[in-house]
Amino acid sequence: MNRASRRVARPWPSVTVIVATYNNRQALRPALRGMLAVDYPGRKDVIVVNDGSTDGTKEMLDREFQGLRGLTVVHLPHGGVCRARNAGIGRARGQIIVNMDHDCVPAKGWLRALVDGFTPGVGVVSSYGFYGGTSTAFLASVLREVGGYDERYAYYREDADLSFTIMERGWAFKLVDAPYTHDHAPVQPRGVRSIVRYAFQRWRYHMNDVLLFKQHPSLAGRFLHVRGGFLISPFADFRVATGLWNSGSFALSSPRGMVFLPNRSPLHAGLIFLLGLLYVGGVKAYRLRGSLKHRKLLL
Repeated sequence: MNRASRRVARPWPSVTVIVATYNNRQALRPALRGMLAVDYPGRKDVIVVNDGSTDGTKEMLDREFQGLRGLTVVHLPHGGVCRARNAGIGRARGQIIVNMDHDCVPAKGWLRALVDGFTPGVGVVSSYGFYGGTSTAFLASVLREVGGYDERYAYYREDADLSFTIMERGWAFKLVDAPYTHDHAPVQPRGVRSIVRYAFQRWRYHMNDVLLFKQHPSLAGRFLHVRGGFLISPFADFRVATGLWNSGSFALSSPRGMVFLPNRSPLHAGLIFLLGLLYVGGVKAYRLRGSLKHRKLLL
């Protein structure tokens, strides 16, 4: 028997995939179908937690997915993604628990590649990025030991907080190649008013940077590139707003892959530059609000 055969023959741990969803019915349907269709040699099940959606998600889930083998549908009043995920964790039976966003369609071999990343000493495996997010798997015993997601975050930086908490207990974080497709199209803002609302939403999210830094000063300090004990480089924030954070093209954009203003001329470039600076100012202002709220200075 060759090495590859011995590896496939090993017992695969049971897995529970948790999908928290809120008002994204259009993307949820193919995501769930894709998760049910993944090729995994061990036992797997999917728990979808509807966080009080008002767009017909409940009716769609009950009509099309309720009662399907290997899938459990849970309906909750709206309480935020952390609460929804924790509700799923409480119902999970797998030895490994995977967080997957409601707009992500996995490749056939996605789950196998994700689970194969667990080796002795590894507590978190992700194919999203450092430190967690969608397509992130946890040892269930470790996840329960730390109490799941901290619901104070509600949304944004909750994934990094959970990974840091696990790492601070001595477990390693591993990044692997487990492919999936992330569909942001249904939630992309359309029109100036929607984009402005989206900008304010992103600014508010950055108040959680302060909580993360307060909870994990060493790990979060490196992750957020904190200098002088309280300052995140304005250039780092500018890069996030202008697509340069991942060596992408210069454009007014979101880290979620949405482009609001492409760079098609010198005029576009100038406008992107000015709006990028405006975004940096908003981020700093909301981090100051977060500093006052959490009593920890971070700008």
